[in-house]
Amino acid sequence: MAGRHKVTTNSMRNLIIEHFKDDKSIRTIGKLVKVSHLAVFATIKRCKLRGTVENALKSGAPHKLTPRNRSFIMHKIKKNPRLCAVKLTTELEKRFAIKLNPETVRRVIRSYGYNSRVTRRKFFINERTRKLRLDFAKSMVDKNISFWESVIFVDESKFNIFG
Repeated sequence: MAGRHKVTTNSMRNLIIEHFKDDKSIRTIGKLVKVSHLAVFATIKRCKLRGTVENALKSGAPHKLTPRNRSFIMHKIKKNPRLCAVKLTTELEKRFAIKLNPETVRRVIRSYGYNSRVTRRKFFINERTRKLRLDFAKSMVDKNISFWESVIFVDESKFNIFG
């Protein structure tokens, strides 16, 4: 993500320092290099503190997963989308000898545009259950209207009539 300020390159910073050593004012240097006088001031101050115009080392822990590890995760997910993160984590630990949290694996998968979904539970329809369903449907076809007036169709809703 880009910052709010215009980034000055190392060559531009070196040029600012050279002009400063030639005893030019901060505002004059800003006009010559075409940056704000505040950026010139900050560059000079940074150079005096650190002794260099190079960027400081970034803080924070290094990434645990290499690009190879990330591509391995995505290869496994593309091969078997139902593979859970916990099993994938144990497989990574065995193969690459790195200790990971399953949430790290989930984060990698999400970064590639995949989202987790729970698979819908459907009953397996074999020949026996197909025949039973067909027999039930055929038995209900010839029922009269009074029978159907006493039937309540429910979509997984619970009704308590007495308490």
